[in-house]
Amino acid sequence: MDSTQHISDATILPPRVEKNVSLQQYNTFRFDYQAEFFALVEDLMTLKSLVGWAKQHNICVTMLGGGSNLLISADIPGLVIINRLRGCHAKEESGNRISLIVGAGENWHEMVEFTVQNHWFGVENLALIPGTAGAAPVQNIGAYGVEVKDSLARVQVLDRQTLDVYWVNAQDCGFAYRDSHFKGLWKDKYFITAIELSLKKRADLLLSYGGLANQIEGEPSLKKVFQAVCQVRSSKLPDPNVLANAGSFFKNPMVSTTQHNQLKESFPSLVSFPHGNEFKLAAGWLIDQAGWKGKTQQGVGVYEKQALVLVNHQAIKAEPLLELEANIKANVFNLYGVELEREPVQLPVLSQKELSGMLSEESQT
Repeated sequence: MDSTQHISDATILPPRVEKNVSLQQYNTFRFDYQAEFFALVEDLMTLKSLVGWAKQHNICVTMLGGGSNLLISADIPGLVIINRLRGCHAKEESGNRISLIVGAGENWHEMVEFTVQNHWFGVENLALIPGTAGAAPVQNIGAYGVEVKDSLARVQVLDRQTLDVYWVNAQDCGFAYRDSHFKGLWKDKYFITAIELSLKKRADLLLSYGGLANQIEGEPSLKKVFQAVCQVRSSKLPDPNVLANAGSFFKNPMVSTTQHNQLKESFPSLVSFPHGNEFKLAAGWLIDQAGWKGKTQQGVGVYEKQALVLVNHQAIKAEPLLELEANIKANVFNLYGVELEREPVQLPVLSQKELSGMLSEESQT
């Protein structure tokens, strides 16, 4: 269905809404696709008004944050809203707790830096992860043994049907490894408008993951952990402002103990971590060992310092990246029998038939 079939040329668009706007500066891969309708939103009243307008005219709505965990692969029909809901308010709770309410449009790293400056513990291991606070629960972002769910108390949402705004408790959000109900079950039900973190005034530092302890000289401190995480991430991951990318492109795959032991026997240097009753494999190691690190094709490639990251050197559209992704996944599966899964969210959602058509069309040009 054409989302504009109920919109005539004479229809007056709401304030702030523009037509046919390029999204190139709103996604860190810098792919140049258009939003049919577009708006930057800085307050809840405007958000509710625009979602209500879209609902009245049968227009689909897509909300974007920092565009850093995103793969836009076609023009996006309907209304694209850029979330710029700001605000960061703390209140001291009983005992050792600090409650921090953060607007969904706040920059995540700047918010982490704010907590460190105030000597609040809980999210220091998540420094320098690109994107906004509102995007953090969707993907259940994580690094160095910490996930956002570990400190998340509640998520404020806008119900897309009723336009009501209310809080959802973190334990009800279906958090899993790089996953949540916001990414699946609730992706068409809610827009995230704010989050509430439960931080600590005193806490033990988590240094056991990824050799983080080795990056800290002298007695560990909250500030030193924050600085070490920033240093390590900067050395391994490209700045999206300099080299277009969406961060880690593949999830670390989970395999059974049996499959892990078989792989370890065949590949003794396999990098893996116990995870419950399963094992988590390092996707970057698999891709690197398959020979992809540093390779480029059709203006895209695999980052030379970290095989987990796909980068865009000069492609305008996403087809070359989708082809590169498909080739890497097929190669890794043939070598190790392991399925890689993409981490960034693809927009708009394409069927397998549409995706195959795009790739076939690209190969003929």
